[in-house]
Amino acid sequence: MADLYRYRPRRFWIARLLATFLGILGAHRFYLGRPFTGLLLLVSAGGGLVWWIMDMFRLRAMVAQYNLEERHREKNRLPPQGLGFLPPLEELDLSSPPAWSALRSGRGRVFGSGVLLALMGISLGAISGATGIHEPVLVLTLFIAISLLAARWRGLAGVPLLRGLVRWVHRLRLYYHTIDPGNVWMLAARPVLGVVLAVWQPKLRVEVRLYLQLGVVFAVGMAAADLLEFLDRDGFWRAFGLLVAEFAQTLVYTYIFVAPVGALLTTQLLLTRRDRVVWILSTINLLCIYTGWSLVMR
Repeated sequence: MADLYRYRPRRFWIARLLATFLGILGAHRFYLGRPFTGLLLLVSAGGGLVWWIMDMFRLRAMVAQYNLEERHREKNRLPPQGLGFLPPLEELDLSSPPAWSALRSGRGRVFGSGVLLALMGISLGAISGATGIHEPVLVLTLFIAISLLAARWRGLAGVPLLRGLVRWVHRLRLYYHTIDPGNVWMLAARPVLGVVLAVWQPKLRVEVRLYLQLGVVFAVGMAAADLLEFLDRDGFWRAFGLLVAEFAQTLVYTYIFVAPVGALLTTQLLLTRRDRVVWILSTINLLCIYTGWSLVMR
């Protein structure tokens, strides 16, 4: 928890590199804690390049603004910007179950979670098999593995390529520990409905932002992996159009399926002292993905 609550300033040279080479994808804005405008920059091709160029001139001021806010939070003992939904560290009690646990525990919740995870697994597998879009399955499998392992294996946070993902998993767990997630059925739909409801409810905006951060990171990574192939096969603008389309597709599918599964598994992990229940639920979800894929591919 102390590591998550560290106040990390943003470096101008890193922001400059991101803006120079990946600025048209909004990478520098994601780095500076502005995921929504980063997403707008991405889908608009850097605002027709105009927004991107303007950001290149404003970059130093943007970095300074982020670091000024971080120093203000540290001075006033507020959580860092990435954990703005939480109380100060000294007021956070993680030694006891969440305050909402008495209302949300029971076998009925476990059974309901299993049913929903099975239905979502079959749906995702069928869609993946029919469309040939396998990225959300990969993202979901990696999320489940990291989420379960990070819960007990501290050494995972020391792996360089996984460190950021482990921190994100702990942020998600902190969010659900602090915020009452509601019943199973609403929890499964809320991450998606939250896109609309977040307009009026600030706490839901945090939940949406958390899942969008994960989706954007994976979508950008997968699009970047296909960049050279697209550029070699197509012209620049056609390749860019294909990359944007693939990014949007991966982000939507990832958000629709990973967000509900993440909500169900994370809250169940907070409710149980034994990981066995969560491992069983995760296995059900993964087996149903394979089942849905097999039914379509026959």
